[in-house]
Amino acid sequence: MRFSVAVRQILTTVGLCAAALPVLSQVVISDPPAEHHFGKIPLGADYAAQYFSVFNQGRSPVTLGQARIDGRMAVCMALGCPSVAPEDFTMDGADGCSGQTLQPGQGCSTLVGFVPTAIGTRVARLVFTLANGSEVERIISGMGISQPLECVLDWAERTYPDLLLQPTPTQVDSPYIGRCYQGGALCLGADVAVPTFAPASLYYLLQGQMGVLGQLSDIAATATQLPPATARCNQL
Repeated sequence: MRFSVAVRQILTTVGLCAAALPVLSQVVISDPPAEHHFGKIPLGADYAAQYFSVFNQGRSPVTLGQARIDGRMAVCMALGCPSVAPEDFTMDGADGCSGQTLQPGQGCSTLVGFVPTAIGTRVARLVFTLANGSEVERIISGMGISQPLECVLDWAERTYPDLLLQPTPTQVDSPYIGRCYQGGALCLGADVAVPTFAPASLYYLLQGQMGVLGQLSDIAATATQLPPATARCNQL
């Protein structure tokens, strides 16, 4: 999945800072690639996880301190920027790097999970400290989505590419959540931003007129009849 421009700018800034520290050339985060993204994950879902590996490519042993996740990073304030959310990333029970001494050519791995608490792109800083106080870091990111609405919208965009042109980022205008198309001429949304006793419905807004397309659960059942590799929305 492609990073947003804002995320790429943050990665570039961090990379330039890291390049100024010679010790970081000895210890690197070797896996996954820098462009790794946790993907679109429904709010509260806990199945998104990835091992991050640290490798000693130098000629002498290196002792690692405590691995951590924090939000100490440049903050982007422009429209569409990711939210710094270290609380959405976890290292529960599978930290194989903290306190380890890596011999030359040796590595270790720590499992990082992504459990989004809000809609949109979420970012944080994964840090592996070294015994001399230096740090090896990586910006990690994922996207929180509202399920099943965003799964339906993704499916609709693939199904009607000539109609749903130029989609905007997901928006929340409580109690509605949705996206607009064609420069705002057409919007789709549902009343799933807050709990409701009535079945959630999918709505459209066209030239100021609102209508109902049907119950969200029915449309979601159709939208998720896809091969598992196509989308992560078959968890409804």
